Amino acid sequence: MANRVGSATVNTPKQLYKYLLRECEKLPKHTQQFYKYSVKQSFKQHALESDEERVQQIMERALLDAKWVIQKYKQPDDTSASK
Repeated sequence: MANRVGSATVNTPKQLYKYLLRECEKLPKHTQQFYKYSVKQSFKQHALESDEERVQQIMERALLDAKWVIQKYKQPDDTSASK
């Protein structure tokens, strides 16, 4: 099962790993190192997972978490909000 993310398609754990590391580049400089380390550790932790269904669950959760983190640090587009 392929996960479509923007213009990228994430089919394998390796593709997910690369995608998540690229997404870290969108974060503020002071947070990039932390999230890159987190991605690397998570990849290592699950590297030996053999159950394909579990791998898909992990990948889907990682994509949702990445989306949440990016949204968390995203600058608001409209700075003229009412005060």
